[in-house]
Amino acid sequence: MEIMKESVKVDILAILDKVLEIMEERDDRDVYEIKELSNHTIHSASIFQDSYSMSIAVLMYSLYKIIERKILDDKNYRNIQDDLKHARTYLRQNDVHNYMISIGSILKSISGIDKRFKVFIQEVVEKAKINKGGKLYEHGLSISKAAELMGLSSWELASYVGKTAFDENYLPGKVTVKKRLSNAMDAFGI
Repeated sequence: MEIMKESVKVDILAILDKVLEIMEERDDRDVYEIKELSNHTIHSASIFQDSYSMSIAVLMYSLYKIIERKILDDKNYRNIQDDLKHARTYLRQNDVHNYMISIGSILKSISGIDKRFKVFIQEVVEKAKINKGGKLYEHGLSISKAAELMGLSSWELASYVGKTAFDENYLPGKVTVKKRLSNAMDAFGI
């Protein structure tokens, strides 16, 4: 098992705190709030690219999907809450082994609740790859090169980039079109 970086631990603890806060009182807003949290975790997974970030991203996305589809009964809802509390406690105590057992238990419960669980995993991995490809593009790579590095088609990444508001003139530290052209010219000795 890989070692959990402190920055990953801090991020995951914040995610667990937030999801438990959302789930404290079950209501119709939960689906939207957990969806936002899921998007954050997928973004984190694309940045950190470690198994811990990916597992929490799969968990949050799966939780969002089963709450959205209204197939989570009260008993399973409470069991997931309890397991999330245990996971948070273990992680706070730096007991990564039992933290992962708790996360695995929740994922197993969700897979028993919804047979589409394997699809959720694939969707999270694909979204993380697209997010990461978007970041590579944002940092100066061409869409085709970023897509190639992430194992995506240029069309998949172009669709994401087209829906994402990248304003190159106002992103501090980002590569502008002029700088990209200059970099390309330098690379080809022009």
